[in-house]
Amino acid sequence: MYNRYRLTSTVYDREDEAQKIIPEKRVFLSVEGNVTEKEYFDGLSKNRVKIGINAKVDVEVLRRGKKDTNSAPQQVIELLEEYVRLREQNEDDILQEVSEQFKEQFSMDFIKQFLETPDKLPKKQRNLFATELKKIGYDINYRKYLKKYNNERDEFAVLIDRNMQTHSESNMSECIKYCRDNGYKCYIANPCFEFWLLMHLADIEAEFGDQLDKIKENKKVSEQHTFVSREVSNRAHHGKSGINFARRYLPYMDKAVIQAKKFPDDEYELVDSIGCNLWRLIEELKNYGK
Repeated sequence: MYNRYRLTSTVYDREDEAQKIIPEKRVFLSVEGNVTEKEYFDGLSKNRVKIGINAKVDVEVLRRGKKDTNSAPQQVIELLEEYVRLREQNEDDILQEVSEQFKEQFSMDFIKQFLETPDKLPKKQRNLFATELKKIGYDINYRKYLKKYNNERDEFAVLIDRNMQTHSESNMSECIKYCRDNGYKCYIANPCFEFWLLMHLADIEAEFGDQLDKIKENKKVSEQHTFVSREVSNRAHHGKSGINFARRYLPYMDKAVIQAKKFPDDEYELVDSIGCNLWRLIEELKNYGK
């Protein structure tokens, strides 16, 4: 069966909802990377009070399966729009779009009961149904988790790497225009998200003032690394335990914002110039409610 659904996650309840202030606004962010970006923004979310961000605003990275490597700019936007469509539905679209594929195995009455009162069904049947849905990429539990957040204050955004080796200038410009036309925020990292991380870890002007062309080209320097990712690795030592946001990045967020402001921040300018306009998101979050 064709997998038309991509919103999926094995872990998404980052905090106990009963133990925190429920945000009145969320920025839903679709990103290219499947690991590092999510860890960074999860760390930002968990530490937003320490960062100076009002607890009533939050950022939520949309998650996809571990094997989902669809990370071209258009595919990043597609993931965001899958979520936008989910929010616009009056009820879960499973009855309209999925039930035909399961009518031989599950009745309409069963599906309706699964959606309305799942606890009344045997656990074994519930698990079987959820497993069959996941085979086509339909993560019903994650979709329910996302569905409960639907505030008119919410914003939708994408984070795209420039990556001149794989993303053409025309492709980037088309995506930027599409985002603007549809009211989505568009954050660009040129050459890549790791450059934003490097701004936390190094004095860009002092250490790389004569190597900005190398940063822009960001060539492969080993099987594991490009020029920029190697510089990040040499300083942050990311490992199996993750990026260690609280130690490596949290104390240096202001430093990253200050350095990022020295580079262009307009999306179209960032197609040709190194930089990252994520500082605008950080400041927007910090200024919320003021």
